[in-house]
Amino acid sequence: MFRSVFRAWYGQNPVKPAFEVLVTLAVLIGGSSIVMAEARTLPNEVFTEFLREGDWSNHADDNITGETLSPSLINRIVNDYKTHPNDPGTQSELGLLALAMGIAEWGVKYPPAGLPPDPAGMAWGSKSGSNSGKHLMSYAVGGVGISHADQGDLIDFITYVGSTNLVPSAHRDAYRRLANPTIYSKRRGVYDQLRAAGVCSSEQFDTDLNGEKFNHSNVPHDQDYCAKYANSRLGPNDWRVFCTWTRVALRSNQGQKWLIERWGEKFWVSSLMKTPSGSGQIEEALVNVRIPNSQPLTADQALATNASDLKARIKRELDAYGAFSQRTLKRRCGIMLRPVVLYRNFAGEPELEGSLCPQ
Repeated sequence: MFRSVFRAWYGQNPVKPAFEVLVTLAVLIGGSSIVMAEARTLPNEVFTEFLREGDWSNHADDNITGETLSPSLINRIVNDYKTHPNDPGTQSELGLLALAMGIAEWGVKYPPAGLPPDPAGMAWGSKSGSNSGKHLMSYAVGGVGISHADQGDLIDFITYVGSTNLVPSAHRDAYRRLANPTIYSKRRGVYDQLRAAGVCSSEQFDTDLNGEKFNHSNVPHDQDYCAKYANSRLGPNDWRVFCTWTRVALRSNQGQKWLIERWGEKFWVSSLMKTPSGSGQIEEALVNVRIPNSQPLTADQALATNASDLKARIKRELDAYGAFSQRTLKRRCGIMLRPVVLYRNFAGEPELEGSLCPQ
């Protein structure tokens, strides 16, 4: 409901990143007591530090691995929110914790003494690698940016980037063409159709259209992948065009902010508004937000189950995800609980007792 109301007002304009236009929204959905007021961008200081800790720079490439957040940044995010829970800036900051820890699979830098055990069983180490987790500079495999934007979000991102000076006027038509949804098969992901057009071709490019070498990690593919995502309307030059200007956009502050704020509006704000008020609301939202990226109906169905306390709230989310795929739940459960454990620790709340993940 929140998304439909927001988008009706928002005018379906993909060029505007989420939270950018000032508007007063007081939405009470599903019993939530959190008020979304004055939608706006992420606070610059925290956002800039988040980018820095993700090893981002204006010359970075898609070869970054092992990202971590510092305890000091996590502490600031949590306590900013605890101090001002109805401030849209602190709400969006808290989304960064969910995104980095529960979805992108980053770790904690130099975990302090007294930090509870890592539910992922990795001593709070990062799980992000060349073909795992998500990165601020992702464009060579999986999707675009830390959210691995794909489908409509990716098309909107290309539309946005193509409307800016990030792409020289002489190249805009070729890049904007890739935002035309009619050239893609509806049965396959947009991103992988683009990637297959490049990596599966006999014609390979080592440099971008500016002559700069691509230094992204090379993740192998097989013939099954190529057959699955083949699209005769796309060719290797389209992949080169895409990688050139998408990398330029990811190296820009505005490109990073657009992607993260789009994820925040689409997933994080939705989870915040849908989870019922009361003890455990934030903890449940931190788990719920991981689910709708792959199974939006599952995320909604989880909230329809009765839950009387914090552990029951978290368990209903995990159970719903497990009903979709028990194998996926076993692989991701510990990572999904990381933001919950960190939030409670830095908020001064007691540790969760017992195991919530399937054995």
